Amino acid sequence: MVKQFAPNGEPIRGDLTINLAEAAIVRRIFDDYIRRQVFARHSLELNKEGVPGPQGSAWGPTTIHGNPKRGVGILNNQLYVGRLVWNRLRYLKDPDTGKRVSASTRD
Repeated sequence: MVKQFAPNGEPIRGDLTINLAEAAIVRRIFDDYIRRQVFARHSLELNKEGVPGPQGSAWGPTTIHGNPKRGVGILNNQLYVGRLVWNRLRYLKDPDTGKRVSASTRD
């Protein structure tokens, strides 16, 4: 999905358009899932083909399959079935490391 921006640079909330190149990859992942492809092999193929992963990172099996309980991963993303879910995850700062850690709001 591509965010649209107002003239002041703020994102226009709720107004998303489909990125056709990314949508083709998502369709391919769902088609492979239906045909019961192995996710580890599929992620390796995407990386070998030079397909950019989410946020420019490499593809991994968990990028595709994720964690159903937390609602993460391409196959668990409600947006791909037409549901926009807000506040699915929250981020807390680990006091020991100072890094952000995600926590499911379902936990």
